[in-house]
Amino acid sequence: MAKITLDIDEKNVKTVMNILDNLKDGLINNISTNRQYNSAKPVSSSIDKTSKKAPSPNKYLSPSEFKNRLKGN
Repeated sequence: MAKITLDIDEKNVKTVMNILDNLKDGLINNISTNRQYNSAKPVSSSIDKTSKKAPSPNKYLSPSEFKNRLKGN
């Protein structure tokens, strides 16, 4: 198994870890760090879990889809 080591400035750790956490499932087996960080909710997974129907094929959301997206439903 290949390993990649990154040296990151403290101010960028949260951002880089968020990017790594949001990569495609199965692409990374393990992520570890020597610092604690507060992980943000992964964008793609939070959208996938809350969407119960397919996204609108239209360029703009319908009023109900827009309201649901704002509410987080």
